[in-house]
Amino acid sequence: MKLLFAVVLYEQNLEVEERLIKNYPTHYKYSDTFYLVTVDGIVLSEEIAKAIGIKGDSRIENSSGVVFKMKSAYSGYTKRTLWEWLSSVYEGD
Repeated sequence: MKLLFAVVLYEQNLEVEERLIKNYPTHYKYSDTFYLVTVDGIVLSEEIAKAIGIKGDSRIENSSGVVFKMKSAYSGYTKRTLWEWLSSVYEGD
């Protein structure tokens, strides 16, 4: 089972981005403060927040953000690459 999560940072943080890239290499960077990640299996949003350094004992100083578990419904007008990435890595619910 593949799950989709949205990571929204309060402001750009290069240390958080480094951890995100390391832990979730197939992520999609929409902007400097918004990323999408997919994971296999059952994973909690809290686990992702800890892995990228915005929560927990290994939290990066001055990092702030949230992680949302997404459903397969999304809509809008945006970069074509976003839709292509979603269709290539995420099967939906």
